[in-house]
Amino acid sequence: MNVSIVMPIYNPDKKILARIIKAVKEQKFDNKFELLIIDKNRGLAAQMNIGMKKSKYEIVVMLPQDCIPADKYWLKKLVYPLKDKRVIASVSKVQLPDEIWDNFSLLTKAIMIKEAGTITPTLDGKGSAYRKKIMKSIDWFDEKNFRTAGEDYDAYIKIKDLGKIAYPNAKVIHYHSTNFKNRLRKNYQYANGYGALVRIHGIRMTRWYVGIIKAMPLIGIIIYGLSYPFSKGRFLFSLYIITSIIDHFYYMFGFWKGFLTGKQTV
Repeated sequence: MNVSIVMPIYNPDKKILARIIKAVKEQKFDNKFELLIIDKNRGLAAQMNIGMKKSKYEIVVMLPQDCIPADKYWLKKLVYPLKDKRVIASVSKVQLPDEIWDNFSLLTKAIMIKEAGTITPTLDGKGSAYRKKIMKSIDWFDEKNFRTAGEDYDAYIKIKDLGKIAYPNAKVIHYHSTNFKNRLRKNYQYANGYGALVRIHGIRMTRWYVGIIKAMPLIGIIIYGLSYPFSKGRFLFSLYIITSIIDHFYYMFGFWKGFLTGKQTV
């Protein structure tokens, strides 16, 4: 199977970008692959669509500007499940490296504790592979209602019943440096996208009601406490609750704005 790798970029870290390109070129892959770098400044969903439509091959991998393949066999491991025609997408594990995590402040660590270590997304743009014909059948990523958050989960909801989604042992390293203030803004953006998703898809979403409860004034803080990942350490729990109170207000405004308009706009 030949593969197209699409990398949407916007003001990327040039050093990280160079490392990604080098890692892609060094992939041990038995077939042909191309790398398309899309720099159009039109929103993430739109850039992914541009790349997917330009791609030469049927299997298309989305690789962000801050995700580096973990090893030389990443692409091979990611794409292998798609040899089965019943598989329509394949998902990379995402690891936040220690060199990034260790430089976070305690406040930033508390608000990002769920992303510590290695996580397995449901299906997102961080190193996921898609069958082009499947994405075409749902009219690609929804760039009308999602700009920079929510478009990946929207696609998941639309394709999950069309075939199997694979979760192989393929991994990307997420070099996303941030701080507490910037993370609050990002969570506001995520909440805005999630509100739009609940408005558009409703009960088709798993645990859609949790997002609504979380967006209720004060009551929503309970959801934060119940969702703390104790498996990743208890030492940040108290600080996590404090940061959650602040994050909760960002979440409320973002969620309801997205829910009421049915669009992700921030």
